[in-house]
Amino acid sequence: MSAGLAHYLEVARTFQARGSVNDPAWLKTLRAEGLRHFEARGLPTSKDEEWKYTPVSSLSSQPFQPARDVYAGEDVAAAVARLALPGPRLVFVDGRYVPALSVLTGLPRGVVLKPLSQALREDGELLERTLGQRTRLGANAFTSLNAALLEEGALLTLAPRALSEVPVQLLFLARGGPGPVMASPRIVVVAGEGSEATLVETYAGLGTEVTFTNAVTEVSLGDNASLHHYKLQTEGDAALHLGGLYSRQGRDSRFQSHAFSFGGAVARNEVHALFAGEGGECLLNGLFVGRGTQHLDNRTDLDHAVPRCSSRELYKGVLDDRSRGTFHGRIRVREDAQKTDASQTNRNLLLSEGAQVDTRPQLEIFADDVKCAHGTAVGRLDDTALFYLRSRGIPKAEAERMLTQAFASELVLAVPAGPVRERVEALLSAKLPGGARPEVTG
Repeated sequence: MSAGLAHYLEVARTFQARGSVNDPAWLKTLRAEGLRHFEARGLPTSKDEEWKYTPVSSLSSQPFQPARDVYAGEDVAAAVARLALPGPRLVFVDGRYVPALSVLTGLPRGVVLKPLSQALREDGELLERTLGQRTRLGANAFTSLNAALLEEGALLTLAPRALSEVPVQLLFLARGGPGPVMASPRIVVVAGEGSEATLVETYAGLGTEVTFTNAVTEVSLGDNASLHHYKLQTEGDAALHLGGLYSRQGRDSRFQSHAFSFGGAVARNEVHALFAGEGGECLLNGLFVGRGTQHLDNRTDLDHAVPRCSSRELYKGVLDDRSRGTFHGRIRVREDAQKTDASQTNRNLLLSEGAQVDTRPQLEIFADDVKCAHGTAVGRLDDTALFYLRSRGIPKAEAERMLTQAFASELVLAVPAGPVRERVEALLSAKLPGGARPEVTG
C-alpha cells in the first residue's frame, strides 16, 4: 500500500470514527461503502487507462487534510462581494459552510436550498433515496473518497412545476492553510415534474496555498423538468480540482451543462449523463483555457439508454505556453435506444509550440435506427486571418487575442445574456493572450 493511499484511508477512518452517534444508519453505510471502494481501487496512476493523462501524483506527496474550522475573514468577504451573483447563494470556504455570507432569501415558492449538513438532519428520507444513486461507487476512486468523507455541500429541491428564474449560486472558495487543505463537497439536485431552474457552481481560489477540491454533483430530473447547470472553475495556480457531475433525466426533460475550466495546476471535470426516459434532450458544452504548465482534463460519458432522445456536445480547448489539455468523450447508444440523435464535437486551439492536447471522441452504437456523428480538430491560429488583421494596423498581440476570443465566443454566447455570461466573459478575458500570466519554470 502506498503512503498516499494509507494517508487518505486514515483521514477517512478518523472522520467516520468521530461521526455523530445521531447519524442515520443509511448514511453511515454509504460512508463505509465509499471507504471500502476507495481502498479497493486505490489512488490512480498513469498506468490506469482512465487516468493516463491526469497527473495526480501530488496527492501522494501532499498530506491533504479536511479543514476543521470555518474561516470567514475580510479576504473571504471581499471575494464573495466580487464573485457573488444576484440572487440566493450558499458560500463555502475550504468545504465549510459560511452562513453569514450566504443568502437564502428570494427563493420562489417550491424551491428549497440548504446546506447538506442541515439537509442530512431534516431531509433524511429524500437523501436516502437519492444520494449515491448515480455515482456508481467503485467506478471512480475519488467519487468513493467523496462518499467516505460525506458531510457538507448543498441540497436544491424543486417541487413539481416550480420555477426559479433567478440563478441559484453555490460559491466554493479554496483558501487553504495551514498545511494542504482538501474539500469534499456533495451537491444534490432533485427537480420535480415540470420544474425549471438555473444552478451556478463557482469554484475560486483565495491565494497561493496548495488546495484540493474533490466535488461531486448529482442531478435528478423528473419528467418534463429543465435544468441549466453552469460550472465556473477558476481556482489558484497551486490548486488540484477533481469534479464529477452525474445526471439522470426523466421523460421529456431538458438538461444543459456548461463547464468553464480556467484555473488550477491540475483540473479534471467529468460529466456522466443518463437518459432514463424517452424524449429527453441534453446539451453538454465545455471550454477549457490553459497556460503556464496547467493541465486541464475533460471527460464526458453520455448514455442513451432509452429511445427518442437527443444530445449535442461541444467542447473547445485553448492552450498556451506548456499547458496540456485532454478531452475524452463517449456516447453510448444502447440496443433498444432507437431514434437516437446525437452529435459530439471537440475543437482545440494551440497558441504555442509547447502546448499539447490529447483528444479521443468515441461512439458506441448498438442500435440501428439512429443519427450519430462525432468529430475533432486541433490547429493553430489562421495565418491568413492574422495577416489580414495586422495589415489593418492591429498589433500582433492584439490580433492573436481577437482571433482566440472569436474561437471561444461560440461557447460564451451559448450562455443567455445576463450576470452569468458577464462573469464568464470576465474570466475568459483574464485568461486570453495579454492577461496576467503565471511564471513558467523548468
